[in-house]
Amino acid sequence: MPFRTVTAAVTAAVVLMTGLPAGAAPVKPVIRHAGLGACRNDGGVGRHPCGPWRLWLSSGRVLALPDAQRPDGDHPAMGLMALSPDGTRAAYFRRSDGVLMIWETATGKARRTAVRRPESVSVTELTLSPRGRFVGIDGEHLVSLKPVDRIVDTATGKAFDLPRGHDLARFSPDEKHLMATHVRGAVVYKTGTWSVRLRRSAYMMGDLGRDGVTVAKARRDDVHPSKNAVTVRNLATGKRRTFPLRLRRGEAPYRARWDRAGRLDVLTDSYRGRSGAEYHVYTWYRLDRTTGRLRRLDSFTVTSAVGDVIVAG
Repeated sequence: MPFRTVTAAVTAAVVLMTGLPAGAAPVKPVIRHAGLGACRNDGGVGRHPCGPWRLWLSSGRVLALPDAQRPDGDHPAMGLMALSPDGTRAAYFRRSDGVLMIWETATGKARRTAVRRPESVSVTELTLSPRGRFVGIDGEHLVSLKPVDRIVDTATGKAFDLPRGHDLARFSPDEKHLMATHVRGAVVYKTGTWSVRLRRSAYMMGDLGRDGVTVAKARRDDVHPSKNAVTVRNLATGKRRTFPLRLRRGEAPYRARWDRAGRLDVLTDSYRGRSGAEYHVYTWYRLDRTTGRLRRLDSFTVTSAVGDVIVAG
């Protein structure tokens, strides 16, 4: 299976931690990313995933999840592991029985849910909501080969299937709304009833804000880096605002994310090194929407010794 960094090994280095002001309360650790080991193939050419899933925390701790199902030819990594946008939780299918487990930074333990890996669906991607209440299951039905885009309540096991052609995009930070997209536009659902709050004819991807109508998306332009930006759009009014991003050379926007307080954060990615020794530096910034300035929150490095990387965000 090829290794790829998607949305979230013990050799990964932790760098550039932001210091705390004097007298400030300590920041609780969060999950920066998850991944597998990348062992060299016989003969030394190429790598393959090996070892258990691991979680890299902002505290510098690396935690192994030996009971998490690992990818094989039928189960891609994205279909077996998901991180909440804020990095407080990780969801995975347990190897022994297929039960969906949610590991939480608050307790340092995994709890079982009312969800199991569906035997009739080839799951290609999991999506975990910010507070762990819902999990999105994307895949394909093994018999009909029809696409499956399903949201399941982890407490009750009740499922809601999106209409055909709709893809789960993002939950609002309070989990009260879900945005789904399709080729003709976007739909925002109320998660309490799964009724439609609004429809928008313009296609829109990105992170849904706490108001349930505002979407932020990072825009990357490798040819013209000066055009790197974050676009914020109100789905109800159609109004849009663009914030240019002034980044370091070689640094590019990767993702935008709203937090529960309505603040907007931007994750960037910088690729460095040579083939066989490459690594990525990910940096979180907070965007001041009044001045357009960025304030660095955290930064970490992921080396080529880590396979199937999933970055929180």
